[in-house]
Amino acid sequence: MKIIILGCGYIGTALAHLAKSQGHEVVGVVRSDKSKQQLESVGIPSLAFDISNSDWSILPSDFDVVVYAASTGGGGPDAYTLAYDLGVKNAIRWAEQSKVSCFIFTSSTGVYRQDDGGRVTEESMAGGETIADTILAGEKSVLNSKIKNTRVLRLGGLYGPGRHHLLNQLMRGELIFGGRVDHLINYLHRDDAASAILAACLGGPTGARIYNITDGHPIRKDELIQWTAKKLGKGEPVFDINAPAGPRMQRGGRTQPSRFIENSRALHELNWRPRFSSISEGLTEIIDLMV
Repeated sequence: MKIIILGCGYIGTALAHLAKSQGHEVVGVVRSDKSKQQLESVGIPSLAFDISNSDWSILPSDFDVVVYAASTGGGGPDAYTLAYDLGVKNAIRWAEQSKVSCFIFTSSTGVYRQDDGGRVTEESMAGGETIADTILAGEKSVLNSKIKNTRVLRLGGLYGPGRHHLLNQLMRGELIFGGRVDHLINYLHRDDAASAILAACLGGPTGARIYNITDGHPIRKDELIQWTAKKLGKGEPVFDINAPAGPRMQRGGRTQPSRFIENSRALHELNWRPRFSSISEGLTEIIDLMV
């Protein structure tokens, strides 16, 4: 199978390594020549191409699967519109003119706004907020395309090597945590995101499908902080709602809702199982590698 990864960043690079290890051909597409050189230095064939480019015909089109994993790079609403709406539509038009049989879009569980601690499935209400609606517009373009198989993967809160904010804070000896801490968070390790995407490339029913991709074991933020602090031997955390909140809140003023994201459809239809069934398992490996 030949896979092209549009937006071969944190998740895309892990996917590329995994797919190559299983004998698939992979090409990663990144925005800059510098990023292209970085990918090629770790053995991933790559191309430099900006998704805002109007001429997609310069990209090769002899692929079986397109994985669209572009991100905003931490930008605001305009960056979301480019990455999750306009960019997706451009990619779909290009893919429809090629021999691609499967198109995968890495979306986010952030499209859901439920905040009552209840269970959320792929059929639950989504949208109602600017960024969520922008992402949903991209999802709609994918699901309504002419491509034989389309998959929208709504990924949970990503963490993994090089991306673990709470762990970093505690490692620095910072024990005061501000903002909301009583909510359930649905996590997903980087490597499990990659394996889920590859499973979606290989399996699932014909047609258009949406999948929630999480580890299936959400945890309250305060419980995670307490567990991590104990694991590190850093003392007792202090929770102060008036103290500065985490980077998510600082960037956009958005609090993280409390809900239990169901992942059973992906488990059954894609025959996928996360390697790390909880964030405590994933962080244990990361901590063990750091000490």
